[in-house]
Amino acid sequence: MSRNKKHPLANLALLTHIGISMFVPIIGCFFLGKYLDTVFSTGNILLLIFTILGVLTAFRNLFAIGLESGPKRKDDTYKRIRK
Repeated sequence: MSRNKKHPLANLALLTHIGISMFVPIIGCFFLGKYLDTVFSTGNILLLIFTILGVLTAFRNLFAIGLESGPKRKDDTYKRIRK
C-alpha cells in the first residue's frame, strides 16, 4: 500500500504513540521536579529544570518517531540518532 492509503487504525496508532511519547516525559518530569522540590526545599527551581528537561525529551521523542515513520532514506540518519 502507498503511504496515503494506510489503514486508518495504523494512523490512529501513530497519533496515539506520538501523544503518549510527548505526554509522559513532560508530566513525569513535572511531578519528579515537584517531589524533589519538596524533599530538598529548593522552592520551584527543580520543578522548572525538570519540566524543561521533560519538554526537551518530548521533542526528541517526536523527532525520533518522525524519522522512524517517515520515508526511508538512503543515509543512516536514524541509526546515528538512536545510538
